[in-house]
Amino acid sequence: MQEPDDCMWRALLDFRARHGRRWKDALTLKWMNGDDEREPNSASLRMIRNQFGPSWLWYLPRLRLDNAARRLANLEKLPDMCACPHPETGETIIIKRGETGYWPMPSLIAVDTFNASFNARPAAIAAMQAGTMFGWHVPAADPGRYDAAGRPLAGSGKAAG
Repeated sequence: MQEPDDCMWRALLDFRARHGRRWKDALTLKWMNGDDEREPNSASLRMIRNQFGPSWLWYLPRLRLDNAARRLANLEKLPDMCACPHPETGETIIIKRGETGYWPMPSLIAVDTFNASFNARPAAIAAMQAGTMFGWHVPAADPGRYDAAGRPLAGSGKAAG
């Protein structure tokens, strides 16, 4: 099944934050009455209804929405791209924020220059390596869990990457 895009997740998170514990009831009622058009992010809320349906909303687990919130928070702290060595082969690769996998680095571009152009610092690079491998919602995808050299901070849990 298709996944909601980031705008849809943000709309749901915003709606949940504003409507509290019974937010699913409130959104369903707004969808039934057409009142969702008065909501902030109304277009995204309507797209959720049209693409996934009210039953999808009811079966949406809290953890899935919490993971989306964590993923979006992590992504906001990261540069668009970074370059780093592949953990197994050592070849230089490019990682794009929010995407799984990697792309080969063109040999004509210097890694330091590339990373400087995206303001990709070692902590962000380590977080992006974890995010692309394990998911952007995992704690290790948060650059705040690494020191300035890109090493996991003591006491921040086990950071992958």
